[in-house]
Amino acid sequence: MKKRIGIFLLLTVLLFSGCQKPQYLPEAKNDTIYTTVGGASVHAGEGYTMTIPEHYVYEKEQDDGALEETWEYIKKDDVELKVTTYKNADEISARSRFLKDNEDYIFEDLMGYSLCGQDLDGDTLWFQLHVAGETVYIVSWKYPKNTSEALQKELEDFAATLTLAD
Repeated sequence: MKKRIGIFLLLTVLLFSGCQKPQYLPEAKNDTIYTTVGGASVHAGEGYTMTIPEHYVYEKEQDDGALEETWEYIKKDDVELKVTTYKNADEISARSRFLKDNEDYIFEDLMGYSLCGQDLDGDTLWFQLHVAGETVYIVSWKYPKNTSEALQKELEDFAATLTLAD
């Protein structure tokens, strides 16, 4: 079901971007290949794919054994989209670790859906969990309180494109 939703979202991006020929561009920091389609790229991560807007800068690092792939908005460096990969973990331990790593935020549980937290400055952090065997992927997006609704929606929409590999 998630795969179908991801494919549907990708096709929607293709439909609204016009019939442009995809460009294949190597990512600057490693050999990951992106497919660029009308202002967005499909990023092939370790065990997942996700559509990323063109106007974000990519960074990849390991943090206490978890792989963090981050895309910062080029116009506002405090706006970002991130996928954190926890290998050999279950949903509960990955969620606990993520919450501990983001302890500046106070989170509200929305009945198992996206979780939202705010820090004392009013900055917002959302996240969603995706489980594939013994690997947990947490896609998160954060922005300051003065962020436009359009940019908030863009982050949410692109976070929703995360699709786990078979």
